[in-house]
Amino acid sequence: MLDTLIEGAQVVLPQGTFQTGLGIQDGRIAFIGDDPPKARTRLKADQLVLLPGAVDLHVHFSEPGRGHWEGWAHGSRAALAGGVTTVVDMPLNAVPATVNPDAFALKRGLGEQKSVVDFALWGGLIDDNLSELGALHRCGVTGFKAFMLDTADASFPYVPDGLLIDGMQQIAALDAVLAVHAENTALIAHRTARLRAAGQDDARAWLTAHDELQELDAVRRALLFARHSGCDLHLVHLSTPEAVDAVLNAQRDAQAVTSEVCAHHLLLTDQDFVQGGAEFKCAPPLRSRQATDGLWEQVLAGQVNVLASDHSPCPGEDKAVSDIWRAWGGINGVQVLLPLLLSEGVLARGLPLHELARMLCHAPAVRAGIAHRKGSLKVGLDADLVLASLRAPWTLRADDLQSRHPHSAYVGHRFGAQVLSVYQRGVQTVSNGRLTRETLRMGEWLPPVKAPASAGIR
Repeated sequence: MLDTLIEGAQVVLPQGTFQTGLGIQDGRIAFIGDDPPKARTRLKADQLVLLPGAVDLHVHFSEPGRGHWEGWAHGSRAALAGGVTTVVDMPLNAVPATVNPDAFALKRGLGEQKSVVDFALWGGLIDDNLSELGALHRCGVTGFKAFMLDTADASFPYVPDGLLIDGMQQIAALDAVLAVHAENTALIAHRTARLRAAGQDDARAWLTAHDELQELDAVRRALLFARHSGCDLHLVHLSTPEAVDAVLNAQRDAQAVTSEVCAHHLLLTDQDFVQGGAEFKCAPPLRSRQATDGLWEQVLAGQVNVLASDHSPCPGEDKAVSDIWRAWGGINGVQVLLPLLLSEGVLARGLPLHELARMLCHAPAVRAGIAHRKGSLKVGLDADLVLASLRAPWTLRADDLQSRHPHSAYVGHRFGAQVLSVYQRGVQTVSNGRLTRETLRMGEWLPPVKAPASAGIR
C-alpha cells in the first residue's frame, strides 16, 4: 500500500507532461501511472503541476564564518519555500573557505545540523591548495570552483592562468569537474582603476568595467585551457548569448563542458541596476534587454544546460552604500528561482515544463553526481516533489522572504506562478505556500556516486 497518492495533477516527467497519478512509499517515488494501488492518503491536485524538487547547483549560504550574511538555517528555508529541495553550496564566502578537508568537514557538519534541505558541497581551487585537491575529492566534493576574477577576498584568492591550467590538469586526473567564474581580472582591474581615478562610482561604472568583452575573453580562455588539460568544465552564470555560443561550439567539438545561466540574467537588466542601485549589483553584471532576450532564445532552443540562482545575500548595510565599488555584489534569489522560471519561461514564453525540469532539476543533479536520488520524477528516486499553480499571480514582499536579511532585487516583482506544496523524501514540508515547521526535517549531505561528467547532460 502506498503512503500517499497524488492524483489529478499535470505530472512533469522527463519525456513530457501527463495527467497521471504519482505514489509515495517510504520516502521514495513508488508509482507513476493511471491504475494506482491503494494508498493511506489520497491527495487531489487538480489544476496544479507536479514537478521534481529543484536542484540549485549554485548557492552561497556563507557558513561557517559569515553566517550573519545568511547561514544554513535561513538559506535552506528560503530554498525550501521556493521549491528547491536540494542545494549545492559554493566554497567561498564561508570562512574558512572549503579548500581543504578540515574546512569541508566543518561546513558539512554545520549543514547537517542546520539545513532543512538536502545538500552537496563544492570544493575550491585557489592559489595555494593544489596539494589539497586529492584529499578534498576523497572527502566527497561535487567538484571544484575557481575564479578567474580577483575576488578581493583573502580567504578565496583568484587563480592566475598558469595555476588554472595546473589545477585543471590535476582535476582532470581525478576525473572531476571544475566550475569557473569566467571574467578577465586584468581588463577589469585596468578599467576599474581608471574609473575610480575619475571619480566614477555608480552602476554605470561597474557595467563599464565588467563589460561583455572581458567575460567572453575569459570564457574562451577557460575553454582553451580545459581542452588542453582534458578537464571537464562547468561555466557558471554566463550572462551573454555570445558566451553561451562559445560553450555550444565547444560542445559541438565534443569538449566536456556545460553552461549555466542564472535567473537574474533572464529577468533583470542593466537598466534595473542603473535605476535600482546596489541591490542589483552582481558579477558578471546584469546585461542589456537584448542580451536577456538572446539568453531566453537559447534557453527555449535547449542550448543551456543548467539554470541556477547564484543566491548570494548579505546584510542590508552592505548594499546601502553609495560607492558601487564597495557595495556587496550578489543577489538574493533562491526562493524565487522556480516561480520566476515558471512565470517568465513557461507562462510568458511557452517553455515546456519538462524542458524546465531538465535544466533546473535533472541536469544539475547529473552534474552534481546525485541523479540516482534527485532531479526527476522516476520510480525509485527520492520523493522530492513540488506542486505549483500556474494560475496564482502574486507579488513578492520583503516579509515573504525566509532569508536572514529580507531584501532582494526581486521585491515588488509580480509572478504568475506560485509554489503551493513541497514534499521532501515523501514528507510535506510546505503547505499552501508556507513552511510546515512541525514537519521540517534535517537535510542530508549527498556525496557524488561517481565523478560528475558533462556527457549525457543535454
